[in-house]
Amino acid sequence: MLRGVRTPLLAAAAVVALATTACGRAGGNPVLGDWELDRSATSASAVLAVETTDLVRISFRGDAIAAGDTVIPVTYAVEGTRVRAIRGDGRGEHAIEVLPDGRIRVELPIGVIAEYRKAQP
Repeated sequence: MLRGVRTPLLAAAAVVALATTACGRAGGNPVLGDWELDRSATSASAVLAVETTDLVRISFRGDAIAAGDTVIPVTYAVEGTRVRAIRGDGRGEHAIEVLPDGRIRVELPIGVIAEYRKAQP
C-alpha cells in the first residue's frame, strides 16, 4: 500500500519542482521590465544619490540589469515577494522587494534603498 502512494507523491513533487523553476524564469519574475524612480516614496538623500549615479530608470531584463550605459549580467532567484538579482560578475547580489501596490523597493549597488514604479512609455 505504501508503494502505491509513493508513486503519485513523487509525481506531484516533480510537478511542483518544475513549476517553481518555471516561475523563476520567463513570466514568473515580477520585476522584469522598465522601472523609474518613485521620488515621493524615496528619501531625499537616496533620490540625490540615484540621480547622481544615473539610476533614475532601471531595466530588469531576462539576463541583465541595465541603467544608462551600464549593463550588469544577472540571474534571478524569485522567492515569493522578494527577488534576488545575482550578479554575473561575482560582485554580490541585489535584493528587490515587490510591494503590494506593484512598486518595487531595490537595494541599489550605491548603498541606498529606493522605490520604483513601472516606467511610463
